[in-house]
Amino acid sequence: MTQIQKYPVGWRVLHWVMALMVLTLIPIGLWMASRAEADLWGELTDTLYAWHKAIGFSVLLLMIVRIVVKVRVKSPPYPDDMPRKLQMAAKGLHHLMYVLLVLTPLFGWAGVTAFPALVTLGGYDLPAMPFVPQNGYLANTLFEIHGALAIALAVLVLGHIAAAFRHMLRKDGIFRRMV
Repeated sequence: MTQIQKYPVGWRVLHWVMALMVLTLIPIGLWMASRAEADLWGELTDTLYAWHKAIGFSVLLLMIVRIVVKVRVKSPPYPDDMPRKLQMAAKGLHHLMYVLLVLTPLFGWAGVTAFPALVTLGGYDLPAMPFVPQNGYLANTLFEIHGALAIALAVLVLGHIAAAFRHMLRKDGIFRRMV
């Protein structure tokens, strides 16, 4: 088995914190959307929306940190025996996840700005996104895009998790890079 260099500890912590956040956002988002669709408004629905907005905005901020780190810190190399096509697929998946981890919360933030519904936890308001007018039609469109991006991200996350399990079972060292 090839010896694989690990990601720095801060990078690994950031990865796992964000993983927990995204894996929390998905069921909360589905639950709150189903309650809204069923016209079930009340304290629970408001709480779900508040948590979703707070965690989603935090993901956006952490993605900025993560991108800065990615630009400054080189990733550990893949094992020499890992096929080049698989390396390219892994890099492509990671880049696409990064794009969706930025675009998805941006569209959500734009949607709550247009709606407007910027209140999150404890009565804290998110800042309004610059240059986004208050407009119900625009808000609905932005929320539809946000939802489609979130579903695409969820599918990629499932693929990422499946690939991680595959590497863990194969004991090829890739999984160890992030634990």
